[in-house]
Amino acid sequence: MAEMTELYGTISHLELQHKRLQLVNTYGQLMEAKRQLTVLLIRRHFHSLQYPKNFYYTHANKGGKYLAHLLKGNTPRTQVKKLRTTKGSLTVFLEEIASEFRNYYNTLYSLPAQEEPPLGVDNPTPIQANI
Repeated sequence: MAEMTELYGTISHLELQHKRLQLVNTYGQLMEAKRQLTVLLIRRHFHSLQYPKNFYYTHANKGGKYLAHLLKGNTPRTQVKKLRTTKGSLTVFLEEIASEFRNYYNTLYSLPAQEEPPLGVDNPTPIQANI
């Protein structure tokens, strides 16, 4: 950081000097200082790009804040925002959406009531019939 601050100061000083004197020597020094600053910025940029990869590599197999942060981004996508009801209207209220899901699965998994005959000698169970 100190090196960057020093380069910025040098560049501003050389720019002012070059504007006043218009010397080729000053222009060469200015271009060299700008090149050094560019190299430094590129180096810092590549370091900042590598940091997330390195962090992911070292923390990916651990359950912690990083994993919680990654999973947190996936949760809103699984929420049902709106639903068309059995009546045909569109609803955005969570209570109505939950009620629609509850009614749907109740009708899906409810078996029709069947009257079963009493078990005995005349009506053996399937296992007794095979004996």
